[in-house]
Amino acid sequence: MKGRGDWREILRECGLTRGDLRLTGLLLGIAAGLGLLLLLAAPAPRYVTVRVDGTQVLQVPLDRDGVYPIGETNIITVSDGEVRMTHADCPDQICVKTGGISHSGQSIVCAPNRVVVSITGDDSDDTLYTR
Repeated sequence: MKGRGDWREILRECGLTRGDLRLTGLLLGIAAGLGLLLLLAAPAPRYVTVRVDGTQVLQVPLDRDGVYPIGETNIITVSDGEVRMTHADCPDQICVKTGGISHSGQSIVCAPNRVVVSITGDDSDDTLYTR
């Protein structure tokens, strides 16, 4: 069985010192910490949330392109990371003229039909899809 000083001999043969080991340990610790920080700081997924009369009727990830009817009155289109109201049967068409939205907190409102389309940045289960 080898004694306590054997690791020092191995280090000497490799040309390493205690300082080299400490520096290597420090750099590995910093790399692990930065990796963890990047993992925790990843942006939450963004969702398109649609409410009619205050009740959520649809929630889809903003990166899932598609055309979604909202009842019989409105249609939204999700494409290229933005959502827009592409059809509404209301007389003023303000919701259609609003154009596309793509940032958390933005909304499109169709007041006559009581439809609110908003971008949320929560981390809900992306399988939630209701009509």
